Amino acid sequence: MVRPFTLGRLADVIRLTRVFQGITSDHVEEAMMVTRDRAVELLKQAEEMRLIKPDGFLYYSTSLGNAFFEALKNDDRMRLDDVLSGYAPYNTIKNILSRRSANIAELKKMTGLTEVATEIVLRLLQYVHDDFCSVNEEFFLRAKELPNLAEFLSSTRRAYQELNNYTQWGCSKDFVRLDKIAGYVCQELRLSADDFSRLLNEALKSSSFLEVHSEVVGYQFLPFAPRKLNSTSYRRCYIRLRE
Repeated sequence: MVRPFTLGRLADVIRLTRVFQGITSDHVEEAMMVTRDRAVELLKQAEEMRLIKPDGFLYYSTSLGNAFFEALKNDDRMRLDDVLSGYAPYNTIKNILSRRSANIAELKKMTGLTEVATEIVLRLLQYVHDDFCSVNEEFFLRAKELPNLAEFLSSTRRAYQELNNYTQWGCSKDFVRLDKIAGYVCQELRLSADDFSRLLNEALKSSSFLEVHSEVVGYQFLPFAPRKLNSTSYRRCYIRLRE
């Protein structure tokens, strides 16, 4: 099975073309200490991204490949994003994740890409964009503006009701784990964990029906104190919505 490549590996291909002024799979195999099949896969991926081009028996870097290499070397993520936007799969997945969350299977279906190609783009986005988020194997780019409190509370209520209605062995779930709620809401509204904490703390100040409790002690749920929450405490806390 083909494995996805890192940015460093793609950059090394460009580096070799610049050092040798033209390379074959033999150069890649020897310099990177990979198998011949892996070397061929790397060249194929770099060519598909238009970072290199074949000419006879040799591969040479393109102007796009040189721009990619320099942007990566200088950690210029804005320039790198501009360069990668010329690669259609990158642009397509970036646009999808700017509107909604999606998992790899959904992205494959929407784009027609293979799993490897999809994972490569996700790795590129993760490096380039600080607002790239992953929750429960769902990926998205963080919303540029936070939702208002009413939208946040509506999403929280939907998450609570969905999780609360699901019972195991007849056991009710009036108290739902906060990390479960956070995962649902973050995916729906494209929020980071810090965004969720900020909005939840605001909601606790103004919403009488929303309660957050600490982890179980014996058979009792104790009110959470202090009332300022962060993502590290999610797994030890539970939400309850009063009607």
